Amino acid sequence: MISTLFAHFRDGPLPWVADQLQLLTPEVRDVLPVSLLTHEAGCASVLSRYLQIHAADAKQIEQRRARISMWSQWYFANLLPAWVIVSLSHNWQLPIRPDQLFIGLQQQGLPGQLYFQGDAQAFSPDVDLPLARFTTLIEQHLRPVCQALATLSEMKPGIYWGNAAVRLHWGIEQAALLKADTTDGLALINARTLPDGSKNPLFQPLRAEHSDNPDSPLFRRQCCLRYRLADHAMCSSCPLLLVEKRRRRDNGSLAG
Repeated sequence: MISTLFAHFRDGPLPWVADQLQLLTPEVRDVLPVSLLTHEAGCASVLSRYLQIHAADAKQIEQRRARISMWSQWYFANLLPAWVIVSLSHNWQLPIRPDQLFIGLQQQGLPGQLYFQGDAQAFSPDVDLPLARFTTLIEQHLRPVCQALATLSEMKPGIYWGNAAVRLHWGIEQAALLKADTTDGLALINARTLPDGSKNPLFQPLRAEHSDNPDSPLFRRQCCLRYRLADHAMCSSCPLLLVEKRRRRDNGSLAG
């Protein structure tokens, strides 16, 4: 089933989806189990090469936090858009539990290719339970990974949920380009709470500059800290830019 599914993407407008997540085969070498990312010690081992390469930053708490956040940005970007696009466009769930996934690292220690074990599972949407599609992703993958990264970086996990949510949001937008029914995806992003009544940490990761105009520029709700790194430019959706724009506008109003 998976080979047929991926072949469909290779012949379509989003061919990269077929390559983001690949089936683990006996020929694949030098990969690490993603389950390592579900606890602090495992995270430290997976990120060790990356943090050693950026040792100067890793020695300073604020820059170290920014580095770990950037690593997570790469990880979520490699995993989440493709997964959610496959789910929304074909109602097939690729394996997503950490014990089903393996990751290769690039030379610089950044996340590289992701591989999965097992087969995709058919999913039947339920209009009464739109978030059910994401339960395993949220509870068995994102929650432990975000918490472990937060513990490693000595921060609250919100920054990592924000990084994940931005990538999910982009994946939902890409699924719409395939004319997929993105109802469940939009329900997830716009739900303030999860089905169990707890706060939804993926709620609206981006906000419009002008709330009364959803077509105005979007800015992240949670800063990813990349502005603290000398080799990274501030991203165009940084919430600090929005704060500065509003400050200038307010000062201009006062001056007038």
